[in-house]
Amino acid sequence: MAKSHHEILAPSTHSGPVWSRQWQLMCPACGDEIIDRANRGPDHESVTVSPDRDEYDSPLGTRGGYVRIDLECSGGHSFAFVIGNHKGAEFLGVIPSK
Repeated sequence: MAKSHHEILAPSTHSGPVWSRQWQLMCPACGDEIIDRANRGPDHESVTVSPDRDEYDSPLGTRGGYVRIDLECSGGHSFAFVIGNHKGAEFLGVIPSK
């Protein structure tokens, strides 16, 4: 069963500077916290940076540029963490990988 948003992105228990906030990304399918870049070749091939365009071509359905990081949990579930930006609006999303 898919996890809810607060089960996928939770405040980290690791301590850090007061001004920074760290978040722990969990697998959206099983809740596993052991996440790494997907095994699709060299590390840099797991990260895609798309230029800022005024088209709705982001995996989140938003306009503008985005960064996509392909991830996989230790249980083998594949998904992508997407950070989108368009004209100052920031979007975060977790989507299943194909």
